[in-house]
Amino acid sequence: MRNQNLLHLLMNTTLRILKMSRNPMQSAGCFAILKSVQANPETEVEFLDFSDICADQEFEDLFESTKETLPNLQVKHGGKIYAVLN
Repeated sequence: MRNQNLLHLLMNTTLRILKMSRNPMQSAGCFAILKSVQANPETEVEFLDFSDICADQEFEDLFESTKETLPNLQVKHGGKIYAVLN
């Protein structure tokens, strides 16, 4: 996702649902979107749909911290990416 699009999301005060499923994104893109939502004190976002996109631990941690300020925010993703331990 381009930085300009993230800037628009950062400034948006009317969007409530964002469906990004079936897009060629990875966890880093989901993270950037969630970070933009978190940084917008006037956000109305209630639901982020990242179906078919797996999320990593960094995304999960950000979502947990975001729920402190946006307790009604719901996120759907395609599963969790687990780190391989050597």
